[in-house]
Parts: sequence; C-alpha cells; structure tokens
Amino acid sequence: MLRWLVRSTVAGSANGDVKNESNRASRKANDAKRQFDYAKREKDLDKKMTYLAEGMSYLSESVEHVSNTTVPLAKVAFAASLLVENVQDNLDEQTKDIVKQLKN
Repeated sequence: MLRWLVRSTVAGSANGDVKNESNRASRKANDAKRQFDYAKREKDLDKKMTYLAEGMSYLSESVEHVSNTTVPLAKVAFAASLLVENVQDNLDEQTKDIVKQLKN
C-alpha cells in the first residue's frame, strides 16, 4: 500500500508539472501569434522587424516549456507502469482468493 501511495504521489506531482509547463507553452505560443499578427499589419519596416523578433522570442520560450514537459512525462509513464504492475499483482491475488472460495 505504501508503494502505491508513493507512486501515485510521484505521478500526481509530475502530472501537475506537465500541466503547468503545457499552459505556459500555450500562453507563449499565443503571444508569438499575436506578435506575428501585429507584424503582418504593420507598414513600418522597423516596427515589423521588432514584432517578428518578439514573436520569435515568444516562440522559443514556448518550445522551451514544451521541452520541460519531457522529464515529468517520463516520471508519469514510469509511475503508471509501476502502478499497473502493482494492480496486476493485486488482481491475480484476488482471483486466486475467489477461485479458492468457489472450490470450497
């Protein structure tokens, strides 16, 4: 039971990290899109270049946040695989108990 609690805590924590980084990536991607839209409408070449540069900066930050989800996703996958193993063991044990009771 303690192993299950530890594994589920790790998975829950990593899941929160993934959600946070994903939300940050989405916000930065939206900021980049907004800057690119400004650049599209801008007539002044200097301002257009500034908007494009800012958009690229936001886009790179978005990619960084997406990259930051890799480790927490790996933790979630690992914890999930351990939980499945633990659940399978418990199911096998319960099945044996049921068969044993049915035989009696």
